Amino acid sequence: MTLCPCCSGLPLEECCRPILNGEKKAPTAEALMRARYSAHCLGEFDFLAKSMHPSIREETSPEEMKAWAESLSWLGLEILETEGGGPDDERGKVSFIARYAVKGMPQELREDADFVKEDGCWYYADGKVQPKEPYRREHPKTGRNDPCPCGSGKKYKKCCGKE
Repeated sequence: MTLCPCCSGLPLEECCRPILNGEKKAPTAEALMRARYSAHCLGEFDFLAKSMHPSIREETSPEEMKAWAESLSWLGLEILETEGGGPDDERGKVSFIARYAVKGMPQELREDADFVKEDGCWYYADGKVQPKEPYRREHPKTGRNDPCPCGSGKKYKKCCGKE
């Protein structure tokens, strides 16, 4: 049994594979989001193109998606929030984090993805990538000549800041 790459915890054959193969339609915007993530992991680039709304389909080709996806390795998907996107909705938003690595360096993509349903079929319509929050210190930086914060009474450079 192979687990689905979308991190649902379900076997691939019970989760995203039927959607990727076209055996069934994604019932919700989140299901399409998970299938699109799995498609990236499995190299199903034609599915990625077909699952894009026709109004934006020409913006990216399967070959471009393949070139990008082959330069990285996928590590996991985390769904943060969904708005709408249920079986009876026409629109939905899925906020997610897709984790991946480029040359061994971990990265993440956080996106708020918009989906629309037309003729009973969900499509990826647009997405807004959220910038990564910059690292902010909670305390002032300890200077080399400041007392060591460990409480030893020594200067930081002679204690915990020793190189």
